[in-house]
Amino acid sequence: MGSIDLRERAIGLANEAVAADNTQQFELALAKYVQAIETFQIAIKYERAESVKETIRAKCIEYVERAEYLKKQVAHRSGDGQAKAVRAGGGNGRGALTDDEDDDADLEERPPLTKDELLKAEREMDTELAQLVGMEAVKAQMRKLCKQLALDIVRRSEGQTVLAPIRHCLMTGNPGTGKTSIARLVARLYKRLGVASKDHVVEVQKGDLVAGFVNQTATKTARKLKEARGGVLFVDEAYQLTQMLQRGQADFSGEAIDEMMKVMNEFGPRSITFIFAGYRAEMEQFLAYNPGLESRVKYRFHFDDYAVTELDTILHIKLKAAGWKLSADARAACAALIEEGTTAALRSRYNGRLVDNLFQWASDELNARIGVGVRGDELVTLTLADLQRAVGRFKQQRPADRIREAANGTEAGRALLLWGLGDFCEVAQERGYTSGLDLQQLDEQAMRGLKMLDRPADARRARALACTMRADVLAASATRDALYVPPDCHNVAAWLESVGCSGAAAQLSAHEIHFDVLGSLTYDDLREMGVSPVGLRRRLSAAIAQFGAQREAAKATALLGAVEVGTATQPLGAGALGGAGGGSTRSLEVRLSSIREVLSSVLPTAGRGKQL
Repeated sequence: MGSIDLRERAIGLANEAVAADNTQQFELALAKYVQAIETFQIAIKYERAESVKETIRAKCIEYVERAEYLKKQVAHRSGDGQAKAVRAGGGNGRGALTDDEDDDADLEERPPLTKDELLKAEREMDTELAQLVGMEAVKAQMRKLCKQLALDIVRRSEGQTVLAPIRHCLMTGNPGTGKTSIARLVARLYKRLGVASKDHVVEVQKGDLVAGFVNQTATKTARKLKEARGGVLFVDEAYQLTQMLQRGQADFSGEAIDEMMKVMNEFGPRSITFIFAGYRAEMEQFLAYNPGLESRVKYRFHFDDYAVTELDTILHIKLKAAGWKLSADARAACAALIEEGTTAALRSRYNGRLVDNLFQWASDELNARIGVGVRGDELVTLTLADLQRAVGRFKQQRPADRIREAANGTEAGRALLLWGLGDFCEVAQERGYTSGLDLQQLDEQAMRGLKMLDRPADARRARALACTMRADVLAASATRDALYVPPDCHNVAAWLESVGCSGAAAQLSAHEIHFDVLGSLTYDDLREMGVSPVGLRRRLSAAIAQFGAQREAAKATALLGAVEVGTATQPLGAGALGGAGGGSTRSLEVRLSSIREVLSSVLPTAGRGKQL
């Protein structure tokens, strides 16, 4: 059992605690919360990713607080014999909205649009598309989408068959390429055509949907779903919902995906249109992780990076909209300045945001240059010198000390810096690379997504780094296995005696079976080694299976050293705690006290926030 298995066990225990909590079985919930916290504390000893460690610690704090609260409820209930109604730690356990929570329950269905209304909606969309720079392929797809929806409306009005009304979208591309703008246009189009009742867009990321408390993610996601009812839920960087799960790390994002999928097949004016957005490669992996998601997403838009000429056009549009101007020489040299003053990689990372920064920095230069006595157009006219200084600031955004500062934030960043790959720290962090374990997964596709293949030297260093990290992980795993010795058993012979199978000691010794391979022995292996009779062989096989299941947890417990965490040894049930002040309650109090002490010792002083 590895750290992932331990975390899954802890999450399972916490789920059981929340289930008991929701049904007001407070004694059982309290015992389960304590078990979950203790299991998380064991798992954290094997976890290498600091970000995951901090997440586990934060969850443990929440569980401790809930356990403390339930302890008071148990004592209170024991005193008056009444089960008090308290807000359960796991929320309502439903996740989905009920009809009485829906403020649009009485929404009347609109009559089908007329031909003139459909044509008007199409003209309005064309007008809005014409105002957008570039993205010609996306515009063509939007026109096809509009026509398809309009024809479906006509078919429905004629009583003809209409295909399943799946309308959810996937938008891929680098930041600043216009995905949010098109999402808002989709919302307005759906509203004009009567497909949706509202034209609002609710923008969310992983942190807006996923909570650090078991079963709280469903409730948190449900709130956003209610907010988006009748409009669009725009999930930016949606791939972050599956990245940890794809790497085998415990995460509550699966709950958020499940809640969204529950309502994705709904249709009608009050249903939700989902738009998932992010980098192209990562979004393909996002869909591949759950086939149900892929089948529910019908329209796919890819947004290419802006060309220099398009960035120049966007800048002029923004200047005009703000009432600002360029001097004649600045207007003539603008595109060349962007071309020469920025790299292709930088433009790909910024896209439209490059123009926003350029405008802001150029205005800063103007403010520094003129005095308060200036009047007229000179107050809002940017010169060639202003633009030159503004473009020059892009080269100052990532000096060596700032790269180092960004790299030192994570284990992965420090490794990239050490291997001469510091330029990729920021984008690696954006895409979820935080630990050394993440870097061992740097294959060709991942390096392409991080732009590491643009320069051969960077690609060679990245491949070498990935190989080194894989070797380190294998070596560390082998070392942990070799060092493990069960409690009170200094060798395999002593262990065999402790499990009542000393009759097999000679056979295991003859084959040089030590603890590092004991857990992998099968029933057939024992038979080939000559372990008999059958009864002994079966007892030993069962003991080895139990040994394998407990091995990782026991090693982790040994790593705790002098810290006494303890695990529950009594059966858990509704009466496990006994009466108020009973022996079982005192045991839980001791364990909670120990947990608080451990958490207080490992949490950074600046990051504790809440007192345990």
